[in-house]
Order: sequence, then C-alpha cells, then structure tokens
Amino acid sequence: MATTPVNTNSSTISSVNSSSQNTQRTPKKVLQKDDFIKLFVTQLRYQDPMKPLENNDMAIQLALFNQVDQLFNINDTLKSLVDLGKNLNLTYVSSLVDKKVKVDSNIGRVEQGQFLGGEFKVEGFVTGGEIVIRDSKGNLIKKITLTDLKEGIHKIEWDGKDQAGNLVPDGNYTFSVLLYDGKTVNSVKPTMVARVTGAKLGEENRLVINGVQEIQLSDIKELIGG
Repeated sequence: MATTPVNTNSSTISSVNSSSQNTQRTPKKVLQKDDFIKLFVTQLRYQDPMKPLENNDMAIQLALFNQVDQLFNINDTLKSLVDLGKNLNLTYVSSLVDKKVKVDSNIGRVEQGQFLGGEFKVEGFVTGGEIVIRDSKGNLIKKITLTDLKEGIHKIEWDGKDQAGNLVPDGNYTFSVLLYDGKTVNSVKPTMVARVTGAKLGEENRLVINGVQEIQLSDIKELIGG
C-alpha cells in the first residue's frame, strides 16, 4: 500500500507563527481604577460555586478596593491643585509687570529724571568708601564719596545728576560700591529698586527687570507699589 507523504508548508507555519506573535497583547505596566474593578468582578464571576468568597474575604477586598479608589481620587485632586497653583502663579507673575521691586543688583534706574533708589550694607569696621556710577556704555557719570559708615543699611544718595551737575537721561546705570577698611578695598553688591518690565512664563517663571536682567520670584526682597 502506497503512502502519500504529507507536505508541510514551512511558509504557512511561519506566517501563522508571525500572525500569532503580532496579535499578542502587550501587558500594562500601570493599572488604572477601571482595571481593579474588572479584576474584582472577574474574580466574583469565576469563583468556585462550592467555595464562594467568604464574607470576611469579601469585606477585606472591598476595603482594599475603597483604598485604591481613594488613592486615585487623591491623585486627581493633587493634579488639580498643582494645575491651580500654576495658574495662580502665572497670574501673579503677570500682575508684577510695571511694579517696582527691590533686588540684589548693581544696575540702578533713572525714570523721569529721578533715581529709583538703592542701598548697601556695611558689615564690620569701615573707614570710608566710594560709589562709582557709569552709564550703559561704561562712561563715568559720577563718583560719590562715603564717610561715617557704621554697620547697617545705608541708602544710596544720588540726585540723578552727573559730575557737571546735569540731569542724566532716563535709563539704566551701573553702580560699584567700594568700601575701605584701612587696608583693603572691598566691593559690595548693592540692593536696587528696579522696574519690572516683563515676564517670561514657562516651567520656571521669570521676571525681566529694567529691560535687561532676568530674575526669579525668590530674588525679590521687597515689592514696592507704583
């Protein structure tokens, strides 16, 4: 009796295997609240009728499910609070534009012929000092001699005039505060009143002061109205 050989089509088998691999579902890495509900309902549906879930076990699982539900609700609430905080922060940052603030900076500003103001701090023994004011091009505008400097905060007294007694144009000016202790000259960074001229909104909201310098909200020492 003749036997007919079975011809195995390798390409067909390969195609089937490939199709099977392509239809495999990728398992979830993170379960959502609906996934926990489906798992619980599936467990109840396929439980052994002869050994149904005990009341105690049922209560435990319901309690766990309740905790899971609360955790998801907490996460949603936290996300809402974070979004609200971002919106409030954006509103606050935008509201600061055109306000005056005190910041540590060596840039002072003159508006309508008036110096907005500044101050510096003296620590330790000081015999004297000098404030050198230059314009944005580095040209010398004025030198102010400092005397009788005790420890503490001192205001920068400037009438907005140059060495010749002329009012300087509105704009930004660089201040160098130099203090002498009898042996050395120490440079001290002053605190200036600056005008907020813009805001850059993003992951880290930043303010633009005097049109040239970017600062963070945490850099503001004092907010001045007007």
